[in-house]
Amino acid sequence: MKKAVLLPVLGLVILLLTSCAPAGGNPPAPAEAVPAAAPATVDLDLSGMSGTVVYAQVFNLLSNPEEYMGKTIRIAGYYSVYEDTELNKVYHACVIPDATACCAQGLEFVWKGGHTWPDDYPEEMTGITVTGRLDKYEELGLEYLHLVDADLVCDPSGE
Repeated sequence: MKKAVLLPVLGLVILLLTSCAPAGGNPPAPAEAVPAAAPATVDLDLSGMSGTVVYAQVFNLLSNPEEYMGKTIRIAGYYSVYEDTELNKVYHACVIPDATACCAQGLEFVWKGGHTWPDDYPEEMTGITVTGRLDKYEELGLEYLHLVDADLVCDPSGE
């Protein structure tokens, strides 16, 4: 029971910490961009929308996942990672701040291919674009959403 409560609480803490980035600050750029994979057919492209629209759309996606299940979604934001040492798992997410940079929504992703963490992943707060298929999974009796078979592209400009 303790683990079932701990995971969502820790996830919320990480989300709150990543949403407190100073306004106007750019994240550090990676040494080199990760090459893009073949373009996927995208059902919902949030990568070019304003912060307010993206925030609202991701909130809707998280509130009504059945409308988006199985669809390919592209999002742009900042890379964030959480390592759960008790479960021996690492969770990767694209965090999308709203227009005022006071709040953020995040979406977990699973990068397709044989990538090793931390060696192959960008530094935290690096600008990224993720394209993947929305799916759900159960862990410790709770249901979570994530993008699977995801392509990850780093944005060297950090924008």
